[in-house]
Amino acid sequence: MAEIFSMQHKVLYYEADITDKLSLPMIFNLAVLSSTQESISLGIGPDYTHAKGLGWIILQHVVTINRRPKTDETVTLQTTAKEFNPFFAKRMYRILDAAGNILVDIDALYALIDMDKRKMARIPEEMVDAYQPERVKKIPRQPEPVLVDENKAIDREQPYAVRYLDIDSNQHVNNSKYFDWMQDVLDTAFVKTHEPIQLNIKYEQEVRLGDTIKSEVQLDGDTTVHRIWSGETLSAEASIQWTPAVK
Repeated sequence: MAEIFSMQHKVLYYEADITDKLSLPMIFNLAVLSSTQESISLGIGPDYTHAKGLGWIILQHVVTINRRPKTDETVTLQTTAKEFNPFFAKRMYRILDAAGNILVDIDALYALIDMDKRKMARIPEEMVDAYQPERVKKIPRQPEPVLVDENKAIDREQPYAVRYLDIDSNQHVNNSKYFDWMQDVLDTAFVKTHEPIQLNIKYEQEVRLGDTIKSEVQLDGDTTVHRIWSGETLSAEASIQWTPAVK
């Protein structure tokens, strides 16, 4: 059975947004930081996977946010490998406050790709042995995000050029950038007066350097429904549930 990996982290000012709370993109950057550090400690970090021509890709994030930590708050980042089958891996992430309360809970689905062929690859047995997850034949499907209503108009959309600094070592757009694009297309007044509490994002297709993407949002009460397009290809779809911010 996999152990829970933990590390301490102090929220830095540049990891927060205008509300002085940990930003949505940084929530995911810190989550990936914890699993990367765990992998390095087990001897199967990025150097190991890249030497084999492999790279991890995220297929879906399902997130519950009870509270976003503030600048200078020290939190505990936790992660563990939950379930693996030959091609898919499920991982848990948590951010805890000083009292051990769960601030953020993330259920993530991963796969490995051949970085040259950009095709899914089998997870090497030595990696599974190192993580010690529960080995399963089939990983249960995660719930689908709320989808755009095709019978209603898109409320707002914005194009973005994919820049060099948007690309990570797996040779595609860092997953945290999707939250930049999704949040940026929202009205600033809405974002400043609302807190995200539930988020579900499903990544459909990689975005690469030189692409131009389009971020779309459809408003449905306290839920925003998002799509990221790369040309005519749907790259990601997501839904975010919000609640009015407490002053």
